[in-house]
Amino acid sequence: MWRWRIAGMGGAVLVASAVAAAAFGPRGEAGSEPAAPARTAGNEEKPAPVSGLVRIPAGKFERGDHHGFVDPKHGSDELPVRTVRLDAFFIGINDITTREYCEFLNSALKQRAIEVRGGGVYLAGGKDLLAETREMSPHSRIGFDGKVFAVLDNKADHPMVCVRWHGAVAFCNWLSRQKGLPPCYDMSKWECDFNKSGFRLPTEAEWEYAARGGQDNPYWNFPWGDQADSTRANWPESENPYRAGPLPWTTPVGFFNGRLYRKSDFGWPGPQESFQAGNGLNGYGLNDMAGNVWQWCTDLYERSYYAYCPDTNPPGPAQGSPMPDGNQCRVMRGGNWFNGEYGHSRVSNRDPSYFRGPQDPNHPFYHIGFRVVVPIDAESRPVIKPTPVQRVRPDDSGQADRPRPEAKGPGGRKAPRGKAPRGKEERPDGNGRDEENNRPPMGEQRPQSRPPDQSGDREAMAARPGQSPGGARSGFQLKSPVVSESGTLPREYTGDGRGISPPLQWSGAPEGTRSYALIMHHVAPDGIKWYWVLYNIPPDITSLPKDVRNVGVLGNNSINRDPGYAPPHSKGPGAKKYTLTIYALSAPPRITLPAAEVNREVLLGAMKGLVLASAELNVTYTREFDSETTR
Repeated sequence: MWRWRIAGMGGAVLVASAVAAAAFGPRGEAGSEPAAPARTAGNEEKPAPVSGLVRIPAGKFERGDHHGFVDPKHGSDELPVRTVRLDAFFIGINDITTREYCEFLNSALKQRAIEVRGGGVYLAGGKDLLAETREMSPHSRIGFDGKVFAVLDNKADHPMVCVRWHGAVAFCNWLSRQKGLPPCYDMSKWECDFNKSGFRLPTEAEWEYAARGGQDNPYWNFPWGDQADSTRANWPESENPYRAGPLPWTTPVGFFNGRLYRKSDFGWPGPQESFQAGNGLNGYGLNDMAGNVWQWCTDLYERSYYAYCPDTNPPGPAQGSPMPDGNQCRVMRGGNWFNGEYGHSRVSNRDPSYFRGPQDPNHPFYHIGFRVVVPIDAESRPVIKPTPVQRVRPDDSGQADRPRPEAKGPGGRKAPRGKAPRGKEERPDGNGRDEENNRPPMGEQRPQSRPPDQSGDREAMAARPGQSPGGARSGFQLKSPVVSESGTLPREYTGDGRGISPPLQWSGAPEGTRSYALIMHHVAPDGIKWYWVLYNIPPDITSLPKDVRNVGVLGNNSINRDPGYAPPHSKGPGAKKYTLTIYALSAPPRITLPAAEVNREVLLGAMKGLVLASAELNVTYTREFDSETTR
């Protein structure tokens, strides 16, 4: 049996620590109430295989973003909103703790199923890293002396971190065997059998359904409501007493349960003598479904999966969207203590594990953990296989015909600039960056932001009153003294000449213009390239000289990722069209990223809701092509 662990003064339940007592003997000072029983197809009650799990009833819900939340770096992977039906399952009340994972490691080591190489834990003879010990990572809470694994730093009841997806899967299979259940994963292929009722990681759909806690009218932004309450979760805005000392700044599982705590009882690293935790439990009584650590899901991350996934028990895609390194990644849900506004903890938020922090893809795994699920009577379900990937056009999602709610940010207030709803669903390419507004502590540097999406400027910008369908406003014009509309850009302003920026002039800006922004892009066969991103141009400036300096703020370009103008130098023969677009804005865009990380997509996202008018100048350039033309 797994047991509740009792800690603190007066017998207050601090954490619900699920311990595999069948293998190691019972632990804890008191037992828990049994989880609610499930009913089988024969209407017989079926208890949870262990305590510390809660039954999630079968039902339907509308999966996806209900709040019009759009982040410049996150694409539209939470759309379309669609109804999904799930069969009943059990899910862990808490994330798996360091103690629990350490017990698994010692059991597996005794069985010679795992080995330690260079401080990393692997399957015996395997190549996939399961978890890191302190020898491999200073952030790990697991030590190994060559004979036994041990919990370090008094973090036994904190969520397990520095664990990879393969390590979470290995734990699930081990636990299934301990409890006499069929293992769900084939670890030679790392494939999941969804028709086995053993322990496994939740699917994305199961995770979100459970995280919503049965709340569907209205659909909330967080597990407890729409208010971004920093007392209810361990995320960057929280001031809880565990956000001090060495990283990682996790809290014990179940810490945010509405209780008053004292330092004398828990010895946290912060200076607070006491801390009143908010109640972060959701309607199903689940802890830490927002913040603390990301939680692994079984699914591969595929950007457009919501557009074609099955309506019943969606298992995830057969293949994932390629990340910048060409590899596929698994999905993380739930947010974390480390980065992003509110730790990325909106209930609908989904992220691939490639994007974790400033050192992506090599950022520490000190903010990723997992919890387990057990499906009920999975053997009696129709055969479930991962969904073959389908190509999805932007308008295939149905979002163009679906009314969207007024964009609201966390806390139910009007969405910040750059987070308004889209008119059409954007479809970033497979190399997109899928980390939201990443705000690392302690001044760490951010990684390079992602390449652009595949939508044009007009599709990406919300239309404003007085604009034409193309996005231009009558009277607002962009010209250049060196090239006319559809004319040939002089060689001086290309990669075959001096490579300096061309002079520009604009006029007819609407009343209320408080700032300008400029983007130069080219639609290539392999996606949109951007050559010039310039923003925060003062409203009293209506022209730019050639080779402009010290005006506005320069973003990067897709050619060399450096800030500044990249002269056209496209591959292949024939004329290429380049579009310069000037935007008249009602206010300067609010961008928190360093300028060197501001690409076309980031700027377009930050300008949403601010564009009063836009004007274009299309130019062409033809290179002399020979066998040495490779750029």
